Amino acid sequence: MSEREPSQDDAVWQDLVARLESAEFAPDPQSPAAPDPQSPAAPDPQSPAARETQPGAGTPPGPRDFSEPADDDEGFVPPEPAPLGAGDPLIVLAWCGAAGAPLALLLMAMFWRSAPFAVIAGLVVLFIAGASYLVSRLPGDRDHGDDGAQV
Repeated sequence: MSEREPSQDDAVWQDLVARLESAEFAPDPQSPAAPDPQSPAAPDPQSPAARETQPGAGTPPGPRDFSEPADDDEGFVPPEPAPLGAGDPLIVLAWCGAAGAPLALLLMAMFWRSAPFAVIAGLVVLFIAGASYLVSRLPGDRDHGDDGAQV
């Protein structure tokens, strides 16, 4: 691969910038939204003739000229979420045991290596009890007509 001189790169870059600055914005003839050039339709809003009649003539529309379409859901107000402490206390306790016991065992393995066997066994029992309770609360049957989506 041959390297070009920096002066050639600058000249190519300046030529590219000049061509882009002078380019007219026209719709792509290959795009499906492009109007048929043979049909007598409304003039292209990007054409020079149409730009002269628009306010701010001579400048093509940019990204800040976009306006949001009107929402159909203006009257929707989401329901108030339940307070954080309003959960079922047994489920919260089961989650604390199922998630907290392995975390406590990990921390004990790192920082309290001489922990009594009763504490380790108690945390294992707490994990098994919490996980068992959470699994028992899962629904036993499926509704095959439901795809799981909720609105």
